Amino acid sequence: MFQALRPPRAKPRVMMHGTDFGYDGDRTIAHMECQKCGHDGSWWNFANDTEAKRGAPCPVCNKEPEAHG
Repeated sequence: MFQALRPPRAKPRVMMHGTDFGYDGDRTIAHMECQKCGHDGSWWNFANDTEAKRGAPCPVCNKEPEAHG
């Protein structure tokens, strides 16, 4: 019921996850890598451990297709 009123679901994001973690002063640093496409995201800075473990969107897998025309 009311299916026509529901907004469309967002496309699920592919996330990169940390393969190595460390600390730089009060910030957490993590080496990010996509498990799906193998993209090496290099080292990223995060505010805390939880944010680093949550991951970051993969720029390769989540790339929007270009509009033609």
